[in-house]
Amino acid sequence: MDKNFFEAFLINWILPVFVVLLIALTISLIYYRLRFAYISFQKKRFLPKISDALTELTFSGYQGEVLQAEVTKFKSAFPYRKKWFRKLVLSSLIDLSLTLKGNLIYQIRDIYIAFELHKYSAQLLKSWFWHTKCNGMYHFQSFHFVDSLKYIRPLLTSKNKVLRSNAFVAYLYLTTKPFDILIDYPFFLSRVNEYKVLDVIYMKKEPMPNNIDKYLESTNESVIILGLKVMVFYNYTGAEATILHLINHRHYRIREEAIHAVRELFFTDAEELLLKQFYREDQLLKIEILKSLTVIGGESTLSFIIKNLTLKSLGKGVKMELLKCLKAIDPSYYNTNFMLDIEIDKMKLHLNTTYL
Repeated sequence: MDKNFFEAFLINWILPVFVVLLIALTISLIYYRLRFAYISFQKKRFLPKISDALTELTFSGYQGEVLQAEVTKFKSAFPYRKKWFRKLVLSSLIDLSLTLKGNLIYQIRDIYIAFELHKYSAQLLKSWFWHTKCNGMYHFQSFHFVDSLKYIRPLLTSKNKVLRSNAFVAYLYLTTKPFDILIDYPFFLSRVNEYKVLDVIYMKKEPMPNNIDKYLESTNESVIILGLKVMVFYNYTGAEATILHLINHRHYRIREEAIHAVRELFFTDAEELLLKQFYREDQLLKIEILKSLTVIGGESTLSFIIKNLTLKSLGKGVKMELLKCLKAIDPSYYNTNFMLDIEIDKMKLHLNTTYL
């Protein structure tokens, strides 16, 4: 009885439902494949026309009602109501903005606003998905849309690290405030976003923050690292004592950045500190220390190299860097010594041969 019931239930209900779902899935796949092919064809068809029209609008210098009238004419000539077409216009404007400089960038922004694409970008920031929000911020950055700061500001304290970091970079890019505000940033910044911040400083040609010395006193590791990078960027040598102190900082990344800073800023007083710190570091920071000593090192470094070069405990990468340092500091000693050490002799051959 039970067996017959289940067989009947399977045949009369489950199987038909499964068949219907399978047919529906097949139809959906065919539909979306055909739709994708159609839209791809339409994009190829319209892209050159969009590019020509937007380029003409950009260099025309139209403003206000005249620009709005031209945009209305464009909308009536193309299927602008289609979402895929609006996205195509937006991507074309972004591509155009990346190739232009000077006041033409602001003309692109006016076109972006005339098409009301800024409303679409604002909608992206209301999405549940962090990557969609990041796309919206990227639009605002691309068009220098300062009014978007009211949408970006709440994201500065987001729980999502990626979203929060991207919001911070976007905020710096769009804000008109001086970069002194960086010192108050309470969150961690990834290496990528550290360089993005520097890139923003470079692009905006902002003056060095007035409170740059206080960056090195921050309790936020990222702010200290950013401060060191900014000092190197501006070739600022006014915080030498603090930077030397950071060579022995408890955080690895801060030590790494301080070692790099003394090299770039040519702090010769750091030589003895670097020599002492050498034995406390791993292989990577040992190599960074030797790179700095290659630039600022003197007699103490030469004695240090002679003492350590033949040690078996040092890796080949460190020994190679020791040899590079020796060659830079005292080329004659480099050429006339260690002739009987086969390992060192091979390394010297490698350094002396340009194409190896």
